[in-house]
Amino acid sequence: MYSATRGGDFEASNAALRQICGAYRLVCERWWEFHGSIRTHQVGTLDVADVTVSPCSVMRDRGDAHYLGDHFFLVFQAHGTARMCQRGLEAQLEPGDSTLIDSRFPSVFQASAGFRQYSFHLPSEPFRERFAKRPVPVAQRIRADAGAGRLLSDMLQSFLRNAPMLQGVELTEMTLQLLATALGADEAAALDLRYRSIDFREVAHYVDAHIGRSDLTPQTIADHFNISVRQLYRLVAAEGCTPAALIWRKRLEHAHHLLTRCDTRVPIIEIALNCGFKDGAHFSRAYRKMFGHSPRVSRNAN
Repeated sequence: MYSATRGGDFEASNAALRQICGAYRLVCERWWEFHGSIRTHQVGTLDVADVTVSPCSVMRDRGDAHYLGDHFFLVFQAHGTARMCQRGLEAQLEPGDSTLIDSRFPSVFQASAGFRQYSFHLPSEPFRERFAKRPVPVAQRIRADAGAGRLLSDMLQSFLRNAPMLQGVELTEMTLQLLATALGADEAAALDLRYRSIDFREVAHYVDAHIGRSDLTPQTIADHFNISVRQLYRLVAAEGCTPAALIWRKRLEHAHHLLTRCDTRVPIIEIALNCGFKDGAHFSRAYRKMFGHSPRVSRNAN
C-alpha cells in the first residue's frame, strides 16, 4: 500500500516533492531547522501524497523542468491550517476542509505549525467533461462543517482509515461525483467570484501596480483576474487598445513621470529598468516614438 518514505531534511523533502507532485519546491527561511516527510499511498485507484512539514511555503512557479502532466490535486487538510493560493484566488483551510488545485498553473501554499495534508491526484479529463466551458473552481474552500463538503470530508477520511481494505477498488469516479457536488453547493457565490464584471480600470490599476515587472504580459494579467487572454483582449479593446499596448503605454507614462520628477543624479537607464524595460536602447526608441523626443530632453526639462 505504501511507498518508501522520502523526506526528513530540507533537500530530501524537496527532492521527494518534485518526484511525487512535479514542479513544486519548498521555501523556508530557516531551512536548516526544517523537518517533514513526503510519502505516497495507493488508496484504491487513487494516488495520494501524504505531506507533513514544519512551517514553510510550497511553490509551483512557471519553471516546468519537473512537470508531470495535467491533473488536479484534491487537497485534504488533516491537521494544522493552510493558505492555498492560485490564479488570484485563495482558500484558508481548517482541519477537515478540502480544495482543488490545478497542476498547470503557478500556486503558493503556506503551511502552519502541525501541518499535515493529503493530496489526492485526479486526472484532468473528467473535470473538463463535467465543467464543459466553465473554469474548474480552484483554490475554493470546501468546508467540512456542512452539506456536501461534510460528506466529502468524511469520505476522504474513511478512504485513509480503510486503505488496506480498499486495494483495487474503483474510487476515482465516486470521488469526482461527490467533489463536483461539493463545488456546486455554493455555485452562485463561486460564479459570482469567477465571473464578476472586471472593468478596464481594474486592469489599468493592476498594470500600474506591477509596472516594474519585466515579465508583465497579457497572460500574467489574465491569470491574475482568472480570465482567458481572449477575454482580456475583448475587455481592453473597448477602450481602443490592446493589452500589450496598454502595458507599453503605462511603462512609458511612468518613465516620463520619473524623468520629470526624480533627482537628476538617478541614471536614465535605472529609470528604464525600474519601469520594466530590459535595455536602454529599446527604452529610448519607444520613448521617442510616444513623446516625440528622447528621454534626455524630458530629463533636462526637470
